[in-house]
Amino acid sequence: MSAKFKVFKAAMGVQWLKAGWEIFKMQPMTFIMMYVFMVAVALSPLVAPPLQLLAAFAAPFLTAGFYMAVLSKQRGQAISLASILAAFSAKGRRLHLFRLGLYQLGVVILLTWGAGILFEEALSMMQNASPDQAPEVLISNILATISITDVMLFFVAHSINIMAFAYALPIVFFQGETRITKALGLSLKVFYSNMASLGVYGLLIALLVLASMPLSMIPLLVVMPIAYISFFVTYQAIFIDQQDNPGESKQDVKHQSEDSGRFDA
Repeated sequence: MSAKFKVFKAAMGVQWLKAGWEIFKMQPMTFIMMYVFMVAVALSPLVAPPLQLLAAFAAPFLTAGFYMAVLSKQRGQAISLASILAAFSAKGRRLHLFRLGLYQLGVVILLTWGAGILFEEALSMMQNASPDQAPEVLISNILATISITDVMLFFVAHSINIMAFAYALPIVFFQGETRITKALGLSLKVFYSNMASLGVYGLLIALLVLASMPLSMIPLLVVMPIAYISFFVTYQAIFIDQQDNPGESKQDVKHQSEDSGRFDA
C-alpha cells in the first residue's frame, strides 16, 4: 500500500462538513437509524455485561458498514438499516478488521489502566462516597486530588489513540492494508500533515455537539451521523486515489477532480 496522501488548507474543513450534510440529506432517516443502532450496540454491555467483548469487536465492523453505506449513497444506490452490517460479509477484509479491533481493545485496556493509576485517589473517593455526603463537598475533594499535569497527560494519550485509529479503519478496510501498525502510523501522519484542515473540521463538530447540550443532546441524532459521513469524506479526499469498496466493481467508481477535496461516485 502506498503511503501517499493529500494535504489541504484549513478552509477545507468547512467543505468536508458541508459535503457530509449534502449526503445526509439524501436519506436522513436511514443514517439516523444506523447511528442509533451503533449506539445501542455500544451500550448493550450496560444491560448485559457478557456482551462487552462482542460489542467491542462489532464496533469496527459497524463503522466500516456505515462507510460502505455512504459510498453506496454517493453512487446513487439505495441503502437500508441492514446496510450497516455489510462489512460482516466482506470476504478478505473481515480478519483485518477483527485484528484492528484487538489492537483497539488493547489500547483501551492500557488507557483504562493508566487512568486508574493517574486518578487512583479520585476514583477511590468516588467509590467510597457515602450517601450522606454533600455532592459539592465530594466534587471539591475529588478536584483537589486531580493534577492538571495528569489530566493533560491522559488527554494527550487519549488524543493519540483517537487519531491513530480514526483513519486506520478505512485504510485497513478500503485499502486492504494488512499491517495494522503501519495503518496506525499513517493515520497519525495524516492528522499531523492535515492539522489545519482537520483541526477546523474537528472544531466545527465540537461546536455542534456543544450546541446540542441545551436541547438534551437530541440534535446529536443528526449531528453524529453527519460527523461520521463527513469524516469518511475527509478520508476520500485525502486518499482519493487509493480507496476501494470491498465487493464493488472498480469500474463503478468515478473519481472527481483533485481540487475539490471531496469524493463523489
